[in-house]
Amino acid sequence: MVNWQRGVMRVMRIANHPVRVVAVHDFTPWYRRITFSAPAFVRQLEAFPTAWLRLWVPHPSRGDGHLSQRGYTLVDVCPDAGTFGLDFVLHEVEGPAGDWARTAAVGDEREVSITPSRPGIPDGTERVVLAGDVTALPAINSWVQALPADVQVSVSIEDGHADVVDLPRAGRDRLQWHWITPEGDRGGALAAHLATAERAGPGVYAWAAGEKSLVKAVRPVLRETLALDRAHQFTQFYWIHGRATG
Repeated sequence: MVNWQRGVMRVMRIANHPVRVVAVHDFTPWYRRITFSAPAFVRQLEAFPTAWLRLWVPHPSRGDGHLSQRGYTLVDVCPDAGTFGLDFVLHEVEGPAGDWARTAAVGDEREVSITPSRPGIPDGTERVVLAGDVTALPAINSWVQALPADVQVSVSIEDGHADVVDLPRAGRDRLQWHWITPEGDRGGALAAHLATAERAGPGVYAWAAGEKSLVKAVRPVLRETLALDRAHQFTQFYWIHGRATG
């Protein structure tokens, strides 16, 4: 079966880079970080908030030798060591990336490609609201680490696991973390929290990502309750509940 995704990438002249697994670390039974070595690739990386790459993984259900790509936010980039990490939420639903990550071992080799797209926040931003589910945690951590010290940061994540305290969490001054227990429809509890806990204002910027219905629930709060225009908010869904996209 033809790998049409790889064909499209070649047409777009997006290069693939070989990487090798050098470490696997489980923060929880369902949240795994895989560290890759790729000195030449890492040397050309520019790490900025939400920087992500495409990881090529086997997709056996589409045929022997078929590869599919999935997007992951870069974490723990170490230029001196020539390494970087990717965090995987091991969903119950099967998917090529999650299936590969469950059995990944030191020495495994894969390929990645990157298409940089740098985000930005408006001038005059005084407070940044970051929201989502745990699939957005790597990107949220990247924001927390990169935002100016004088900017207030509020993080709200909807998740029902009892062991979220063990997840990687960036720290800084002027930062609040909120873990929201799901109730009813996905994203409903997060939307309700944002509507009551956050305030509108000209210096507010909001960023939210995660499962599609969760992001859909959050958008009206950003647009209507917080009265944020397009320049002062960004939302994106990463996955769809029940669909094998992992």
